[in-house]
Amino acid sequence: MIINADLHLHSRYSMATSKNMTPQTMAYEAMKKGLNLLATGDAFHSKWLEELEDNLNQVDDTGIYESKTPNVSTKFIVTNEVEDNERIHHLLIIPSLDVAWQMRDEFRVKNMDADGRPKIRMSGAEIADVARDYDCIIGPAHIFTPWTGIFKSYDSIYECYGQRVDFVELGLSSDTILADTIEELHEYTFLTNSDSHSPWPHRIGREFNRIELGDYSFEGLKSAIKRGSIVENYGINPRIGKYHETGCINCHKIHDIKS
Repeated sequence: MIINADLHLHSRYSMATSKNMTPQTMAYEAMKKGLNLLATGDAFHSKWLEELEDNLNQVDDTGIYESKTPNVSTKFIVTNEVEDNERIHHLLIIPSLDVAWQMRDEFRVKNMDADGRPKIRMSGAEIADVARDYDCIIGPAHIFTPWTGIFKSYDSIYECYGQRVDFVELGLSSDTILADTIEELHEYTFLTNSDSHSPWPHRIGREFNRIELGDYSFEGLKSAIKRGSIVENYGINPRIGKYHETGCINCHKIHDIKS
């Protein structure tokens, strides 16, 4: 089975996010883009978790959720992006909503409901340890973003986590061709996701993954990511991305490698 999946976006409980990011609207708009599987986003936020439970049903204990709204084919998988104590962002794909509730209590954070993307007082390695304890899929989010990507603080992925993670998410300012020029990344599965803050078609699914699944379930997705069964990565031209080239934040001048 081959599906189109956007595995990173945010609910309306994240900062600077559209109030229209509701389960129903997200599901309808995802159908327009030909997406089969959509991230819930923000699964550690209690109000969003309650809303997801009210609007979704789990399909046969698979970790895949379907909408209670009639004639909606979009499925959901539980996810959350978190920020560590160095402002690096990590993407977690979570086995179920029940597990998301349990994980809320594992993280050191002043107020888990302050933002859909919580700021956790832990290192990337500590977050990865918690993710492993709960059988999550984990990797660094938008790795080339200068403010919150992993390479702003570390020279390698292993240096951050102290262990192998499951994937790297490229972000809007890179693509697989560019990422392949970094030798360390050759051993990782690339994910391309929208990181959308809006449900509308020009945002949601602007980047997505075509994935071959042996089984339509959380475990099936985990296996596909681990063995590199991403058939194709789709995304915008990285030159459109906000962080595609090196530049000066003050004068907005772009610098090439030679300069």
